[in-house]
Amino acid sequence: MNDLIPWLVQDLKSDPVFYLAGGAAVLCGLGLVTRRNPVYGAISMLGAFLALAVLYIVLGASFLAAMHVLVYTGAILVLFLFVIMLLNLQPDELGQEYPLPTRGLVALLCAGLFGVLAAPALLDPSLRSTAKAVPADFGSIETVGRTLFGPYALPFELASILILVAIFGGVVLAKKKV
Repeated sequence: MNDLIPWLVQDLKSDPVFYLAGGAAVLCGLGLVTRRNPVYGAISMLGAFLALAVLYIVLGASFLAAMHVLVYTGAILVLFLFVIMLLNLQPDELGQEYPLPTRGLVALLCAGLFGVLAAPALLDPSLRSTAKAVPADFGSIETVGRTLFGPYALPFELASILILVAIFGGVVLAKKKV
């Protein structure tokens, strides 16, 4: 444990953009799940999406970063905002908040789960130094296309069907209120 702090400080000095973008993504993700107003949650999701695009750029996958911004930030987030505005939820329709002790217990359970998942990487020094070399074609258009339309073609199409069903569900819910 004594070697953990110098390792974190040294790593932070070597790549501060990675840690800043990662921290921004985590904070925006927390903002997404803690906001009561769905529009503010969507704005937090925008920040998380943009921080993840910066992480892609730092990792050398500029094509993935551009596609992430175009597809998720440009299309999916706009779709979410469209459905949120279409539903036109009133504050009383958002439901009751859980009591503070329940929210605290859930936060504690989430922190415990994070600790269980992060402990091996933080406590075992050999796991910190096993960075693999990135292939030269990582994040290129050809590699992404072969992967996306090869072994992941079915999940890709199922995700598009899921989004389409969500759109129809939003429209049906909005039509019931009129």
